[in-house]
Amino acid sequence: MARIKTDVGAYKKISHKDFEKLQLRAGTIKKVTRHPKIPQAYVILVDCAAADEDIQVVASIANSYKITELLNKQVVVLCNIKPELVGGKESQGMLLITYKGKKQILIGPHKKAPEGAKVGGIMNSECYFFDEREN
Repeated sequence: MARIKTDVGAYKKISHKDFEKLQLRAGTIKKVTRHPKIPQAYVILVDCAAADEDIQVVASIANSYKITELLNKQVVVLCNIKPELVGGKESQGMLLITYKGKKQILIGPHKKAPEGAKVGGIMNSECYFFDEREN
């Protein structure tokens, strides 16, 4: 197996308190449309149960995913990022991804998770979530 070289030291270190500020939630993609102005982007509605309405995300993943591959897919969404206009469409969250070569791979739960479930981390037997220590 090939090892991936990373330069972890190049990244700015954050504290556990900083990590806890992130509102990472599991969500299910409910609707996907092509962005009218950005060919490689989709306008995606994600049910994160964090609000009365779905969260709208603009994501440039059309080169890696077909619309049919995205519908009902579970993903991890950063829900408390400030909304931003992307090509005239509001993006209210951010999908987490990684890469395999040039292909984007969405990050999501390995098993079905409830919409809005908190995503955290475990270190030294302690769970860290964005705002509280329970899930």
